[in-house]
Amino acid sequence: MSIAPQFVHGIQPEGFLEVDAARLLLILTRFARPASELTFPPACAPTESFVAHFASEYYLQKLDFLLRYPAYFIYELTELHQAGDPAASDREMITATIRKIYDDREPELQTIPFRKFWRGAYERRDDVEAWWWARELVFIKFELRGTAAPWKHYFLTQAGQAVAARLIENVPHAKWYADRIEQIHRFMGHISAADIKARQYRHARYREANLNEYIPDLTAEEIAENFRHVFDEPLEAPVG
Repeated sequence: MSIAPQFVHGIQPEGFLEVDAARLLLILTRFARPASELTFPPACAPTESFVAHFASEYYLQKLDFLLRYPAYFIYELTELHQAGDPAASDREMITATIRKIYDDREPELQTIPFRKFWRGAYERRDDVEAWWWARELVFIKFELRGTAAPWKHYFLTQAGQAVAARLIENVPHAKWYADRIEQIHRFMGHISAADIKARQYRHARYREANLNEYIPDLTAEEIAENFRHVFDEPLEAPVG
C-alpha cells in the first residue's frame, strides 16, 4: 500500500474555512480545561462568558498535525509503546489501533497536508479565529511575554461546546474527527507541544521539507518496518 503519494507532491487543494474551523473547534472542545481550574492568567480572561480554556496556538498546531497525518500518529503510537509510556503500554490495544488505521487506508484517504514554516508545521488561523469570534464560539486573548512572542489563549464558550456536539451528532466526518481526537488525547494528551515537535523533527521527510511547502507523509514501508521492529510481527495480516 502506498501512503498518500498525492500529498507528497503537494497537489491537495487548500481546505475550506468552515472545515478548518470545525476541525479545530473539536480539538479545543476535547483538550480545553474547565474554566473552574483557572489555567489562564486572570488578566487574559475575556469579559464574555466562557466554559473552558486552552493554551496555546503552538500546541493547537501540533495536535492538528497529528489529526491530519494518520501515518505520523500511528508511528508515534509504536514509538510510545517501545519507550514504555504508560499511556501506550497495552500492546493489544496499541497494535489493534494501529492496524485499524492502516487497514482503513487512513494515510491515503484522510491525510490533509500541512505547510512547513520556521518552527515546523504551521498555518495562520486568523480567518478561523475571526469566524469563531463572530459566532461567539471561541474568544482569543493574548498574554504579553516581554520580548518573546505573545502567548495565545483560547476561551471556549457554551455555544462553542454546543456547536461541537451538534457536529459530532449530525456530521459523519466530524464524528470521525472526534474519535481520532479522543485517541490522540488518550495516548498522547500528556505529551507537550515541544516534545511533539521534537518527535516530528526526528523524521528526515519532515525535517528537510522546504519552507512553505507541504510536509511529505511517511511511507508505508517506514510504518511497516517500524511496527515489525517494535512488535516483532508484520503490520499487514497474512493473505489466505
